[in-house]
Amino acid sequence: MLSRVKAAAFARFPIGDNALAMSQENVDILKAGFEAWNAGDMDAVLDLYVPEAIFRMPEDWPEPGPFVGREAILRQFEQLRETWDADTVEAISDFVDSGDRVVVRMIWRGSGHGPVADVELTSIYTIRKGRIIYDEKFWDHAEALEAVGLSDREWHPDSS
Repeated sequence: MLSRVKAAAFARFPIGDNALAMSQENVDILKAGFEAWNAGDMDAVLDLYVPEAIFRMPEDWPEPGPFVGREAILRQFEQLRETWDADTVEAISDFVDSGDRVVVRMIWRGSGHGPVADVELTSIYTIRKGRIIYDEKFWDHAEALEAVGLSDREWHPDSS
């Protein structure tokens, strides 16, 4: 069942007939977002989000969230980035499109004045009209896959 906040975001940006055709474009948008993050171009990262986007960190994250709107998302991103002298995000799986959503397992690495961090998450990005409307993180990869209607076996069909 969708939360009220998530349902409201989806209602503002209904799925069009071309949603499936846009899935590779959605993957390309996210790859560009990872590159912008790693280059420190936060303006480019924020431009990927609609003004009323929702960003949700995984359960038990220190800051409760959800973060609603680009300004709140920017404050969260700035807080994350201020913890270390340098940080990067890296996809550690394929970007898998599922209609208007893209799932990717990623690692966020931070180093410098704070403790070294290697935080592994699975992200589900919901994209409409070329921009992120909902960005949700999961600790548990299987839980994220289930949220988009996939199983781990479908994700890795050659695994036994």
